[in-house]
Amino acid sequence: MLKKQRISLENTSESESTWLITLSDVLTLLLIFFMMFAFLTKNMKSSIVRDVNADEQIQKKENTELNSFEKLEEIKTQMDNALRDLNMEDYIDIQKNGNELIISIKEKISFESGNATLLPESEPVLDKIAVILKTSPELDAEINGHTDNIPINTSTYPSNWELSMARAISVLKYFINKHSIEPSRLSIKGNADQRPLVKNDTPEHRMQNRRVEIKISEKNNNYFRQT
Repeated sequence: MLKKQRISLENTSESESTWLITLSDVLTLLLIFFMMFAFLTKNMKSSIVRDVNADEQIQKKENTELNSFEKLEEIKTQMDNALRDLNMEDYIDIQKNGNELIISIKEKISFESGNATLLPESEPVLDKIAVILKTSPELDAEINGHTDNIPINTSTYPSNWELSMARAISVLKYFINKHSIEPSRLSIKGNADQRPLVKNDTPEHRMQNRRVEIKISEKNNNYFRQT
């Protein structure tokens, strides 16, 4: 009788031990589950925050581009009105190219042939551009000199490269010396005859290609600038 009772107690102890082991496994699994849940929840929140921040940055960029677009449209309108008042529509061309405003000044009112000294006739237009730059500190200007394909070889200008660069420098100095435009907002390029508007096949076409272009765009957005 006593032996049977002992066996029964032993079986009971073994059953309780098995139950305790099972409970321990369940608690371990629950702990792992909650840890994974907390980890995934944190990552989801971080991902949501990143997505929201990314959306905000995209929206800010779109708003900036829109503001830049509207600003250049406003400047174009101002310049068009100024040209009409000055009766200079035939000598200045203004085009908007994306986020860039291109003001093209023909050689006829800017320089004598083979020379890089600014003519007085160009000053009213340059003065107007300078006023726009001074009142719009968020904008920069790139000055491009262009020639036709007729070679030049003088002691001052050995080639059209030197001539086109010298003309761009003359406009640069005009903005800096007369209007105190911050030099860091200005840049120059001499393109010689490598960026023609039309083929250099007639005197009229060559005259169109001899020009100075002033490209106005938002500060530090050089990727918008295309020659």
